[in-house]
Amino acid sequence: MSMAAQSRTLAVLGPTNTGKTHFAIERMLGYRTGVIGLPLRLLAREVYDRIVAARGPSVVALVTGEERIVPERAQYWVCTVEAMPEGLGADFVAIDEIPALRRPGARACLYRPLVARPGAARDAVFG
Repeated sequence: MSMAAQSRTLAVLGPTNTGKTHFAIERMLGYRTGVIGLPLRLLAREVYDRIVAARGPSVVALVTGEERIVPERAQYWVCTVEAMPEGLGADFVAIDEIPALRRPGARACLYRPLVARPGAARDAVFG
């Protein structure tokens, strides 16, 4: 079975402060590589710091509109949704930004990271 055939999209929905982002981080760290798109720069920085504490700074990238920390051997990418790089070929993709679908033009911004990674082992969308 091809990698694309194994790919799936999972929606994890729930109210604020119910552990969706924590769940996404734990799932991502279960893969060799991953990228997570977050709605706010400060949240991206907080998640970046948490993953650096777990895996070390040499394998974690942070990409937002204001910051760009990209180590040579980055395996985990923490980004704002708008700054998610294309073509990473990550094993896991999470987007923690579903409420933003109400914003004009946001649908394309959220949809692009998923369709740009058809070979990912797991594409996840968190509400």
